[in-house]
Amino acid sequence: LLALLPGAIAPGQALKMPKVELDFDKDVDFSVFKTYSWKDPAASSKDPQMHTRIIWYVERELEKKGLKKVPDGQGELFVRYYAKAHEGLKGTPTQGASSLPGGAGQLTTGVDFRKVAEGTLILELQRASDEKAVWRAGTENIPIDKKRIDADTESAVRLLMSKYPPPKP
Repeated sequence: LLALLPGAIAPGQALKMPKVELDFDKDVDFSVFKTYSWKDPAASSKDPQMHTRIIWYVERELEKKGLKKVPDGQGELFVRYYAKAHEGLKGTPTQGASSLPGGAGQLTTGVDFRKVAEGTLILELQRASDEKAVWRAGTENIPIDKKRIDADTESAVRLLMSKYPPPKP
């Protein structure tokens, strides 16, 4: 979810893209599904604006995949999401030359701590006929930048929905 320009990564650092966990029923023919309805999210976002964002972007992506939204309970698939955010500290190692008297040429090592917000997002599609989950994609530890929350939410949903329909076995 980070947009980095070439050369923006320090030597020795690797670009860490969010990892998507994908699980799906390999016996299901996903091409037969044409409609969906929302099922109340079990762990929906506590923030009403975030809830609206997730719903909006999921619906746009499902539409791109050829699925049509129909009234609640009438879709061939039920859609639900799970979202959770948490705040914590993240440390970044630093090195530099010592500026202490008599410390010329000595390297110092430290750790810079900063507060970060990260989130987990899981999308799930259930077959409406038996409410069995047939497709699930999730990612965790997605950085949340309050200044870019809308774009970051869109990127996270797009990343997960890029795994639908799943590859044929």
